[in-house]
Parts: sequence; structure tokens; C-alpha cells
Amino acid sequence: MPVMNQKLNFYLNNMLILLGFILTFLYGYGHFIDGDVIQILDKAHVLVTQNHLIPYGNQSSSGASGNIPGAFLTLSTGLPMKLWFSPWAALSFLGFLHFLSFLMFYDVFRKTFAPLALTSVIVLYWLNPWRMSEVFLWNPGYIFFATCLHMWSAFKLSAKPSFLFSVLHGLSLFLGLQIHPSFVILGLMTLMLLWMKALKPHLLGTLTGIVLGVLSLVPYIMEGLEDPSIFPQPGSGDGKGYLFFGLINVYPLLKGFWYWILFGSNIFQTHIFHKLTFNWLGNENLAFLVKYLWTAIKYLVGAFGVGLSFYVNYLFYKKNKEKINIFKFKMTTPQQWYAIYPITAFLSAIVATAIAPTLPIYWHLLYVWPMALFPLLLKMNDWVRNEKLFLKCSRYILVLILYFSIFNLLGALGSKKHDIGISFDSLYFKACQERCEMNNL
Repeated sequence: MPVMNQKLNFYLNNMLILLGFILTFLYGYGHFIDGDVIQILDKAHVLVTQNHLIPYGNQSSSGASGNIPGAFLTLSTGLPMKLWFSPWAALSFLGFLHFLSFLMFYDVFRKTFAPLALTSVIVLYWLNPWRMSEVFLWNPGYIFFATCLHMWSAFKLSAKPSFLFSVLHGLSLFLGLQIHPSFVILGLMTLMLLWMKALKPHLLGTLTGIVLGVLSLVPYIMEGLEDPSIFPQPGSGDGKGYLFFGLINVYPLLKGFWYWILFGSNIFQTHIFHKLTFNWLGNENLAFLVKYLWTAIKYLVGAFGVGLSFYVNYLFYKKNKEKINIFKFKMTTPQQWYAIYPITAFLSAIVATAIAPTLPIYWHLLYVWPMALFPLLLKMNDWVRNEKLFLKCSRYILVLILYFSIFNLLGALGSKKHDIGISFDSLYFKACQERCEMNNL
């Protein structure tokens, strides 16, 4: 097996991490402020200016009225803004949570992957537009931290019981609950992992995590007893859906499967894939030409990525099809965890899609985005160990670095949610003129 120069690999990996931070800053600079962002910032302002913690999150619209339980989102934005009363404080903390999620994701593969395969972990997670364009002050932007905490703690608990990681695993579920209703995916995964003996929880740690999680919801429950409208009421929200909508209509299940394929491909969210703008070029004719040239490139690269995602998932299925029978298969070796974990993620996503009261949208399934990368990453780890395929893998990783960098740059310069010509703080100042205590800015 060819071995990459360790010093070169070290510098490359650190340059990629730095590149990710730079592109994240560009995304943040032109971060738009819409209804979801205003809902989060409003609660943060109450915490900053009145020292009052509102114990619930944004209003739900996915087929249920009420609000997201708990104060995690408010604390994640309000506490940083208490230290520095600026929207940059909240956005910087969100970027920090994304970096922590990356470190946890990377640690899962650190001891078992070849050096070049670890570089692909950095590229496919840290530089991926699926993640990077979600450094945005709305609920789905915080999903990555909860889901990677679930993954990291589950990975540690697959080897032996641990008090600390049992606490963290329990808290990951309660954090998920306080971010988006699709946290049910993580709960189903935990149950499947326990059944397949791929999770070895510490009893006291588990109970501690549950108690801490429940305590974090007490203020929400107390508030709900006084104002029941903040409690979820399935089928009564703007989504006008009903439970088991996905199962009855079938198409949602197919769409859920399709998202699993897309998550491992080079086709990304609509707001950066289909709704890029090139107004920053300053010339209408040039913008028109660049737009259509980029359209041709993105569909060619996207089609290749989708084909590769189908292929590696097919190979993953062939190799691990006996593990899909979760009722019979039990984990016997640590290496099996790398197959069991994404399998439980896929099955949980399908079950959640069947239960869900509305048609799935990409952010409903973001909890499984990191797991959808497993089939490709595992296969790339096999390929880089093959002398004949090492060079091809190296070239593909370099192409991905270039393509992801360009895609992120274009998304930050001009897209549905970003515009490099308008700074985030100026939009914040304008949005807050009638809603905030401006003397504190």
C-alpha cells in the first residue's frame, strides 16, 4: 500500500481545516435574516436585555402547532450575546459547535483509517456544502452537534460501558429533542443499537443523562401548564399533516431514500444548488454566461456523485445485508460497528419518514447526513489501501477539495440565504430597529 508522506499529510489536513473556517466566515458574513432567525434572536434578546430565559424554541410548522421544547437554542445564542452583544457572537458559537461536531466525527475514524482516508473524512465532512451552508441561525444548523455527539458517544460505548459517555449519549437525545422533532431518528437508533448489542451503556451514567435531560425540560413543562399552546399538537399546524402520512402516501418513503443517496453525493441543498446568484460579478451578460457554464459543471459532477453514491451503497448492502436484519444480528466484533451504525441510521430515517405528518424536506433528515457518508468513507479507506487505486483516490480527493471550495465560495457570494454584498450585522441592525434595545448594541 502506498504511504503518503506524514508531514505533507499533516500540513494538508490542517490547511483544509483552515480553509473550512475561512469559507465558513464568508458564509456567515452574508448570512440573511429571515423568520426563523428572528424567532431565535428574539428569545436571545429577552435573555440578554431582561435576564429572562424563555424555556421553549421556535414555533413548529411541520404538521404540528406549538413550540420546540426546551431552551437549548436560546441558550446557544443568548449566552454568547451576553458576553458580546452582537449577532457575530451567536454565529461564532454555532460555528464552534460545528467544529466540535467535526472533531467528534473525525475521532470515530481516527484509529482505523489510513492517512489519506482520514483526509477524505475532513473533506467530505468539514468542507462539504451540505454542512457548511447550514452554519445559519436556524434550528437545523444545530443538528450536526447533537447527531455527532450521539455518534461519538455510541462509538465509545460500543467497546465498553462508560459513565461519562452514557451521560453524553443520553444528553444527545435531549439536545436533539430541543432542536428539531426529527430527533426521533436518534432515539430509534439508540433502541436498535441496544437490541443489536452494539451499545454497552453504564446504568448510572444512563440514569444521570436521563435525569439531567428531564431537568432541562422542567421549565418548558411548567410554562406549558400555564400556556398549553406551546405544547405540540400533531396535525394542527401549518403543515396540515397527519401521523403516518409518509407510510400511507408511499412517495415520502422514496424521497427519504433519495435523500440518503444525495447526502453522500455532490448534489446539495436547493438554496445553494439551484438558487445561486451571480450579481456580484457586476455585469449581466457575464453573470449569464458564468451561470450556465456553472450549471453544466454542477450537473456533470453531481451526476457522477449520485452514481458513485448509489454504487458504494450497493457495495455496502452486498457486504452487510445480513446485518440489516436487526432482529437477528448481534454485534460480535468492534469492526462491525462501522456497518451497524449507518444501517440503524438508514432504517430509523425510513421509519421516521413513515411516521412523519408531512413530506420530508432535507432538514428533516439532517440527523442522518453524517451516517450517510459512511458507505463512501469505508469504501475509500479500502481503495486507498489498494496500490492500483491509491492514485485515483488521491486525484478524486483533490477534485473534491477544489469543487467543494468553489461551490462554497459561490454559495457564500450569492445564493438564496447569502449575499456577500450585505453584511450580517447590518441586516441584524436593520431587523432589530423596532424589536431590540438598540442602546445595548
